Amino acid sequence: MIEITDLRKIYRMGTVEVKALDGLTLNIEKGEFLGIMGPSGSGKSTLLHMLGLLDLPTSGKIVIDGMDISRFTDYEKTMFRLYKLGYVFQDYALVPDLTVMENVSLPAMLRKDRTEEQTIKDSFGILQKIGLCDRREHLPRELSGGQQQRVSLARAMVNKPDILFADEPCANLDTENSRVVLDLFREINESMHQTIVMVSHEDWHKDYFHRIIRMRDGKIISDGINGASKNT
Repeated sequence: MIEITDLRKIYRMGTVEVKALDGLTLNIEKGEFLGIMGPSGSGKSTLLHMLGLLDLPTSGKIVIDGMDISRFTDYEKTMFRLYKLGYVFQDYALVPDLTVMENVSLPAMLRKDRTEEQTIKDSFGILQKIGLCDRREHLPRELSGGQQQRVSLARAMVNKPDILFADEPCANLDTENSRVVLDLFREINESMHQTIVMVSHEDWHKDYFHRIIRMRDGKIISDGINGASKNT
């Protein structure tokens, strides 16, 4: 589903070059729940941003569903993100003045192939799945952190994306709420065969992943399936 070849990202600060990604090659299969782990500054979030079309690589190639995304125009990237990808961020990124229902509906409303009736039905359905229908008329500030992150997940899933990207979605949550959110990720992955790529720095999160890549200094240092790590 995702093929990454010799991916590099260099940030220049004056005369200094920082290699955020240093020749990274990786394949991600459809339906995989992939965890990206490693210390701060290892390139985890940079890789996620490249895959999610939120930033451009310096060089290398990313192919998603057979399409070389480096050839996309800005408009094509926008449409690809809207129709194919979903995002969950650590800071929730909810619109503070919109209700839960309105926040979840927002991505669906931007699509041209959804009627208002279908948007409401899809939004209500995903809120049922995450157990927050009774809070649909509340504003984000009236929710707990765990509830806000569940709303963020519902918003990411309302368009039924092919790939869900999550950048440390439990970073601002306690252990109990983190488990609630991760259990939802697992349920969505298993029931919908949803491809999920998640960045995490918490070692116990590894129990939720099918496969884990560990990064350091912009490179993959290990690639493990079901806990069996193979050095690369």
